[in-house]
Amino acid sequence: MGAEIDYEGFIKELDIRLKGYFESFGDNIKCKRGCSDCCERGDYPLSDVELAYLMQGFTELDIHRKAEVKENIKNMVKGGVCPFLINKECSVYSYRPIICRVHGLAYFYKDKKVKIPYCVNNGKNFSDVCEGEIYTVQPINLNLDTYHILEGFYSEIKNMYDWFHTDNDTNSVV
Repeated sequence: MGAEIDYEGFIKELDIRLKGYFESFGDNIKCKRGCSDCCERGDYPLSDVELAYLMQGFTELDIHRKAEVKENIKNMVKGGVCPFLINKECSVYSYRPIICRVHGLAYFYKDKKVKIPYCVNNGKNFSDVCEGEIYTVQPINLNLDTYHILEGFYSEIKNMYDWFHTDNDTNSVV
């Protein structure tokens, strides 16, 4: 799995940083408990380090939740609902990948392009300050294209579907 990293410590520091970013956007952020648009369609790219952390959260679920997640994994389709989403809430929220942690923010990423959450089209995040490709909010510079901050600590990035539906140790979950 690459070099040793205090991933949990890294995530705690990242969450503190992200909390400040989310607060700085104030009313532009509409994310709240039970809103799961971002979990209902996507590829959910994650590194092997993130997958291992996610699966640590899975092991802490009760037997009924584990069974639900396993069934969701079996029925998972590419670009579909995250298998850890149960009753519109993340069953492993504290263990979620970076892509899930930054969702909702408007930020610069590769080649200084701006990433705005797609839920803007559903009247949610940034919908008051964004119309089509035009927005009146200054995106933050997260200084991350999601994964370069972990370079050297992971060996592979795949979408969640591929982690669970290709030959690897993660298949033992299903």
